[in-house]
Amino acid sequence: MKMPTSIPTEHRPEANGFTLVEMLVVIFLLGLASAAVVLMLPGGDSTVRNDAERLAARIAAARDEAVMQARPVAVWTRASGYGFEQRFDGQWRTHPDATFKARNFDDGTRIAGAAQKRILFDATGLPSSPAEIDLVNGEGRSRVSVSASGEVAVAR
Repeated sequence: MKMPTSIPTEHRPEANGFTLVEMLVVIFLLGLASAAVVLMLPGGDSTVRNDAERLAARIAAARDEAVMQARPVAVWTRASGYGFEQRFDGQWRTHPDATFKARNFDDGTRIAGAAQKRILFDATGLPSSPAEIDLVNGEGRSRVSVSASGEVAVAR
């Protein structure tokens, strides 16, 4: 009979899985990638709903940019379009990223109500104040809402 050469110990399975931080990083990167895809969609034959969705995606991306860069970002609107600015050396300047270049609406879409609006996102992603932006054209109307917590949504 053969004698065992080692003493059996309690065998613990290795921990499998991901940490919460790893999961949050992956979810954040997926969200950022999906926002980039939405931002790069072609602007041809857009309806008021498509224009509202595109505007909402860009506003959400600007909010995320403010958080990631730890630098305030502003969204300005006028009746015919919108644009983005970032704070550099104590001054507001046009955002350098091509994704955030100023855009004008096509196909008769315009912003109703107050012609000029400005939403500032601080480094924590919170807006200066809640805002509602109504887009209208011959087809109908859509509303982009920015809540006090920074959430961006589109309603018909």
